[in-house]
Amino acid sequence: MDRNGLAASFCAAVVHTLVPRLEMAVKQTHARRVVCAGGVAANSFLRAALQDMAKREHVQLFMPPLQLCGDNAAMIGSQAYYEYQAGTRGKTLQNAYATADIGKNICD
Repeated sequence: MDRNGLAASFCAAVVHTLVPRLEMAVKQTHARRVVCAGGVAANSFLRAALQDMAKREHVQLFMPPLQLCGDNAAMIGSQAYYEYQAGTRGKTLQNAYATADIGKNICD
């Protein structure tokens, strides 16, 4: 299996789907500013395609420097490790839906 080719093809498919839809949204809403942030903002192919779109549509594009494009999953995993080491454990009733009261500690 050509993993590098697969990854590049997936990246290209995402960018060639995402950027035209964003461009259409910019045209429909008359947006003047676009922001790309998070781990995905580190993708050089996406950054270049967004810069091209911003020039074509005359919109301001805001992207953080590469060193600030952190991956949220890595940060969450890191925090989970420290919570585990501290003895914090979730209940088996927890799920991936944001339904808990923000003021309630669900790990008690």
